[in-house]
Amino acid sequence: MNNLIIGVDQWVEIQCDLTVILAEEYGDGGLISYLDDNGDEHYTEQSQERFNIYNDEAEGIMYRLGLTRGKL
Repeated sequence: MNNLIIGVDQWVEIQCDLTVILAEEYGDGGLISYLDDNGDEHYTEQSQERFNIYNDEAEGIMYRLGLTRGKL
């Protein structure tokens, strides 16, 4: 899978999915979210902090796999 170029939308989706998997597998369980008054989903403050930590790790894994983010 070396040097596979992925579109920006796909990159973000894969990175977010991998982040959630890492948080669930290696963190303190699943990430907690809630719906705001507009119906938009958000993570709690603590879950957002955990997401941010694992998000950096997810991006590093993607680069190590040889994935490249396409341009906008």
